Amino acid sequence: MRNILAHVPHKEKDAFAQQLKTIWLAPTREQACSQAEALCRLYERRFPKAIRRLEDGLEDSLAFYAFPQLDARKISSTNLLERLNREIRRRTSAVGSFPIRIRTPGW
Repeated sequence: MRNILAHVPHKEKDAFAQQLKTIWLAPTREQACSQAEALCRLYERRFPKAIRRLEDGLEDSLAFYAFPQLDARKISSTNLLERLNREIRRRTSAVGSFPIRIRTPGW
């Protein structure tokens, strides 16, 4: 979603993002595709780069609909991975440099 919003003017990002979210929160894949098509038709002249990004990645981003018993909101987000990576960066930057253990003969 960030890749798409990078091509939208700052003034209109909030409204456009709300409409984008409705695509991935749709209950079925068919409804998500129809919402994406409607959004593309509505904004294709105003934000052509953003719409091109949406069209290029839409099939990959809707792959979670293939799992009928999973909660789509939980697997469509990378929040857990981002949180983990942020925590790793925070802890490693506090250390500064990691000590190197040198093996001496006889060990």
